[in-house]
Amino acid sequence: MPTVQLRTRLDGELKRKGDAVLKSLGLDASTFVSMAMAQLVNRRGLPFAVTEADEAYFASEYGIDPGQAARVGRRLRGETSRARASGKLAEVATAADLAP
Repeated sequence: MPTVQLRTRLDGELKRKGDAVLKSLGLDASTFVSMAMAQLVNRRGLPFAVTEADEAYFASEYGIDPGQAARVGRRLRGETSRARASGKLAEVATAADLAP
């Protein structure tokens, strides 16, 4: 399948730190983005839990009120908990955990 180029902007310090973590895992940013996109498609949702600490960020970043952010956060935590309990969502500790 042909590849496409994805351009994005990140905080330089975040990119530097992220690259260091990825290097320690034997990955690069391109591979990580491909893995994350594959998991997004396979799960039909975010490949990571959105936690309470993220609610304030989402409220400010996307212009929703804190009540909306809290409701969405509760719903996502419930869905995540049910997915873990049913075995549909597993914790990822290393890159090997993402292999099919």
